[in-house]
Amino acid sequence: MSTMKIKVLSLNFWNIPFFGLSKDRSQRLKALAELLLKEKYDVVTLQEVWCEDGHDYLKEKCGAVYPHTKYFARGVIGSGLLVLSRYAIYDTLFASYAPNGHPQKLNQGDFYGGKGVGLCRIDADGRLLDVYTTHLIAAYAEDLSNKDSHAGHRMAQMVQLMQFVRNTRRPDATQLVTGDLNTMPFEPSLKVLLEGTPLHDAWLATHDGEEGGFTCITSDNVYSGKDPVGPKRIDYILFSDPFAKCLSCDVSLCRVPNDTICYSDHDGVVACLEISPPEQSAAAKSRISAASAPIPGKILTLASDCLVECVGDAKASLQKCLFRLVITLVLLVLMLVFAPACTCVTIICSVNSFAVAFLFFMYAINRSEVNELNNVISALKIQQQHSDKRR
Repeated sequence: MSTMKIKVLSLNFWNIPFFGLSKDRSQRLKALAELLLKEKYDVVTLQEVWCEDGHDYLKEKCGAVYPHTKYFARGVIGSGLLVLSRYAIYDTLFASYAPNGHPQKLNQGDFYGGKGVGLCRIDADGRLLDVYTTHLIAAYAEDLSNKDSHAGHRMAQMVQLMQFVRNTRRPDATQLVTGDLNTMPFEPSLKVLLEGTPLHDAWLATHDGEEGGFTCITSDNVYSGKDPVGPKRIDYILFSDPFAKCLSCDVSLCRVPNDTICYSDHDGVVACLEISPPEQSAAAKSRISAASAPIPGKILTLASDCLVECVGDAKASLQKCLFRLVITLVLLVLMLVFAPACTCVTIICSVNSFAVAFLFFMYAINRSEVNELNNVISALKIQQQHSDKRR
């Protein structure tokens, strides 16, 4: 069996169906379908395909070239993750992320989206590909001086992604992790993923480690908002050894040809990889064995320290919520017992009852957030102990 080349596209498509948040949706969707038919990628992974009409349209229009598709329907509004493939998808798996934002932040919506990581196992003419696509929680920070309230959530999600990639790894398959990681190359959370798995950054592998490859807040994108941080590289294609070699990686899909619109508010990432058949040589087995080695202790410590700080903030929010709940409940009881019966008091008691219910809901969510973060920390401690014993 000889080597083969595959071309992979990853794009955050920005297909939000609510309140006109995503501009020019129908025009962009049509332009994307035309491009996919023209370019004939081997595998396409899309994020933020939130609405059913989006993925149904792409399945229908592109079915002749991409007969195999998988949309991961999760959460209240879906995961937004869609995979299209020229080759057969013979198995799929999905892992949800927790925690994932806050319910009261309706303008962000992460809590209601079923964010996680989807896996499609693909048979590409005898070469096995494990294609992952994901979309991590965004920063929502206006500038570098602002504290990123979701840094802990993103680190927890990155740890879960790392664990999922490690636990689903097969010795005879090439892993491709694609998507919007909402993480810059220099951030600790990306270091956790790359050093905790056998993955390599396709951009760095083909550009000698140079900066660039910006996919968000770029000057050529008509949908880019103002950001003091400037252009960002937050969309990635990552690949694993020992059977894959990245031949090229480029930023693509910005402006629609002969039009004033762009395909998305993100640019896409396209990578061409050379896939070799599974080897049985001693060198290949050695590389596979190395990829299964314990996670480096420094990476576990890095992730744990970030999450411990986040747990502290979450517990502080939990205490504030509990205090407000108790005060509101006490006021409600006092009014019911001592206040005279009248329309005004009835209205106030009704409002107070609603406030109690809302604060109880928020307390439950905050408690769940603390437990979810502690669960990730506990898993890291177990891996740390295992790593220490293997030394």
